[in-house]
Amino acid sequence: MRNKLAKKEFFRRCMLNSKQKVITLTAGLSAFAFPAFAEGGGGTLTFNFDPAEMFTWTNTMLSALMPVLYITLGISLAFIIINALKYAFR
Repeated sequence: MRNKLAKKEFFRRCMLNSKQKVITLTAGLSAFAFPAFAEGGGGTLTFNFDPAEMFTWTNTMLSALMPVLYITLGISLAFIIINALKYAFR
């Protein structure tokens, strides 16, 4: 009973509407809903990081995305030219 009165008093002082109350309670409860605990392991992470391999993959991805860039630039250039022609003959 006392806890209920304390909650009502808190919400009354903050002057939250019902939507804000729901959001506040949901955010607060979700923070404690699913705690994560680590078991076993040893507590260390090992990364096999090779900078040369990273730049190889970057080059591959950029090469694959260049046609998308060219098509997007072509479409935008076409819009610029069409608008320039429209405004030239007004």
